Amino acid sequence: MKRVFAHIGFSFAITLIILNFLKIEAAFVILAIASVAFAISILLKITRQSVSVPLCMFSAVLACVIFISNYYFVFLPQKNLDAEKVNAEFYIVDLEENKNDSYYYTVKTSYINKNNSPQSIKLTLKSEDKINADYYQKISGNIKLRLIAENGFSSYGCFGNNEFLAGTLLDFKVQNEKVFNINTFILHQRESIKNFVKSNIKSPENSIIIALLIGDKSEIPSQINDDFKYSGMSHLMAVSGLHLAVFCGAVSLLLKNLRIPKIPQVCISLFSVLLYMGLAGFSKSVLRAGIMMIILLCGRLFNERSDALNALGIAVFLICLNPYAVTDAGALLTVTAVLGLIIINPILRKICNPKFFITDYVFKTICASVSVFITTLPVCCICFGYVSTFGILLNIIMIPIAQIALISSLLMIIFGWCNPFLFVFSRISRVLSSAMILIAEKTAGIPHAVADLSDNKYFLAIGAVFIILGVSFFFNSKKAVKRASVLAIVIFISVISVSDFLNQNNVYVREIHSYYSTSVVVYNKKNAVVIGVNDSSQYYAVSNMLRSKNLHISMIVDTNNSEYSKRLANKFGALNYVCKNENAKFIQNCDNFFCDDEFNIDLWKQLNVEYKSNTKNKYVTLTIFDTEFMCINKYETINADNHSIYLSNPSDYDIVYTVNENGYSERRLNEWQK
Repeated sequence: MKRVFAHIGFSFAITLIILNFLKIEAAFVILAIASVAFAISILLKITRQSVSVPLCMFSAVLACVIFISNYYFVFLPQKNLDAEKVNAEFYIVDLEENKNDSYYYTVKTSYINKNNSPQSIKLTLKSEDKINADYYQKISGNIKLRLIAENGFSSYGCFGNNEFLAGTLLDFKVQNEKVFNINTFILHQRESIKNFVKSNIKSPENSIIIALLIGDKSEIPSQINDDFKYSGMSHLMAVSGLHLAVFCGAVSLLLKNLRIPKIPQVCISLFSVLLYMGLAGFSKSVLRAGIMMIILLCGRLFNERSDALNALGIAVFLICLNPYAVTDAGALLTVTAVLGLIIINPILRKICNPKFFITDYVFKTICASVSVFITTLPVCCICFGYVSTFGILLNIIMIPIAQIALISSLLMIIFGWCNPFLFVFSRISRVLSSAMILIAEKTAGIPHAVADLSDNKYFLAIGAVFIILGVSFFFNSKKAVKRASVLAIVIFISVISVSDFLNQNNVYVREIHSYYSTSVVVYNKKNAVVIGVNDSSQYYAVSNMLRSKNLHISMIVDTNNSEYSKRLANKFGALNYVCKNENAKFIQNCDNFFCDDEFNIDLWKQLNVEYKSNTKNKYVTLTIFDTEFMCINKYETINADNHSIYLSNPSDYDIVYTVNENGYSERRLNEWQK
C-alpha cells in the first residue's frame, strides 16, 4: 500500500468534519459504528488484506476519541466561563490589531482567579486602551468573558486557533515579570519587519508587502481587501506554498552557490522553513506548506522521493490533532487547493505540451488555476456563498507580480543596511504592490466578477457531483470515471432545474456586511429592493448580485445619503428611490422619488414595504408573505416581535433568509472571514 498516510490523514479529517456538524451525543454513536466497522474489517480476510479499509476505520475511531476528549476536557471547562467576570493574569502572544478605535490582543492566561476553571487558555481581548507591554510580559486585569460560539462551524475559525472564549478588558496593570518563550524572538522579528516596511514604503502599498512577507493582513484597508476578495486574488495575501517555495528557493540557490555540502544544506533549509513558518504566524496554510516542505527536505537526506499525496496526508493529520481545525476555512481551502494540484492538474497538463516558454507558462497556470477552482468550489460554496469568475485568468498576471514583489521585498530587508539597495528594492516593491492594487480594483468592478452561490441548490448540486466522482475513484477504472462524469453533469443540471421549479415563489433577504455597516437586498426571480449601500464592498457585492441574477431594482432606500446608493441607481436604474430632498437631483435613472416621506406600498405580490422616518431613526419594515423584517438605521432596542436587522451593526458573516408561505430559514455565509 503506497499511500498509507494519505488514507490516515483524509479519513481522520473527513470524520472530524462530520463530527463538527453534529451534537456531541452523535459522536458516541459514530465512535461505536466506526469501532464495529474496524473490528469487522480486521476479521474479514478480504478487507484485512486490502489494508486501506481497516486503516480508514481506525483513523475514524481515533478522530472520534480525540474529538470527544477535546470537547469534555477543553471546550466544556471554558464554556463554563461564559458571561463571567474574572480576575486574571495573562500575557500577549501575537501582534496587536487596531480597528474601530479599539485594540485587539491575542493573549494566553497564566492564572484565572476562579474555582475549578481552566488556567491556561488562549483568547482575544478587546481593550479601549493600548497595552504598553512586551510579548510574554505578565499583565493582571479584570476581564468580561463570552463564549464565541457553540460549535466550530459557527466560530469564524476561532476554534481552529484554540480560541473558545473572547473577552473585554475592563482594567489592567502591566507587571515586571516575563514568561520565557522562544516565540518572543519571532514576534519581535515580525514586528520589526512590519515597522521596517512601513517606514520605507508608504500606505497602502506597504500593507500588501507586509501581507506577502508575514501574512499579516491587519494593515490592508477594507476597500483594497474587498477588491482582492472579489477579484479572486485574496489567496496571494495568505502565506502558503507559493510564498514558502519562493523563500526556500532563494535560500537553496544561495546555499548551492556557496557550495555548502548536502547535509548542512538540508539542515539550514529545514531551519529556514521553521523560521518562516514562525514569521508567518503559524497559520493553517503555512503549516500545511511547511510540513510538506519538511517532508520533501527529509526525503533528500535519505535520497528518497516523497509522495505529494502522502505528504499532504501527514500535514492534514498533524493539523487535525486540533479537532476543530477542519472548521477553519483557510485550512479547508489550502488542503483542497493542493488536492487539485496533485490529482487534477497532472490530468489537465496531458492535454497538450506547448513548446514556447510563454505559451507553456500560460497553459500551466491555467491548468493549475482550473484544478484549484474545481476542488475548492465546495468550500467556497459552503463558507462564502460566492466564487470569483476572473481568478483563473488573473493568476497568469498576478502570480508573477506577487513572486517578484516578494523577492524584492526580501532583498529590501536583507540589504536594508545599504541605502542604494534599499532605495532600488523598496521602489520595485512599491511599484509592484501598487500594480496589484490597481489590477484588483479594476477587476473587482467588472460585471460578473463574482458568481453568487448563496442558494442552497448550488450546494446540493456541487455536493452530489463530488460524491459521485469520489465513489467512482474507488473502482480504479477509466470507464467508471467517465460514466460518473456524465452522470454528475446530468445530476448537476437536474438538481438546479428541480430546485428552481420548487423554489420559484421564494423571496430571499440577504444581509451584506462590511467593516462598518450592513446593507440588505430583498429579491425574487425578477426584482430586488436594496437598502443601505454605504461603501465600495457593498456596492460591488450588490452589483454582482444584480448582474448574475439579472434582477431589476424596484426600490433603493438611501439611509445615509450615500454616494454608492446613488451610483447604483444611476448605473442600474430604479423604479423607486428613497432619499433626502437635496439628493434627488443627482439621481437620473429613477421613475419615482420618496424624499424622507412615510409610505406603505405593495411592491410585489409577496412583498410590502413600510417606511418611517423621524429625527432619531429610520425604519424599513419588510413584510414578506406573513414574515416581517425590520431594518433599523441606528442600533437601539426596538420592542417588536419581528426580526430586526441593524444597518449600523457590522458582522463577520452575511446571512441569507429564504422566505415563503411556511415561514423562513436562515443560512450564514463567509462566517470564517474576519
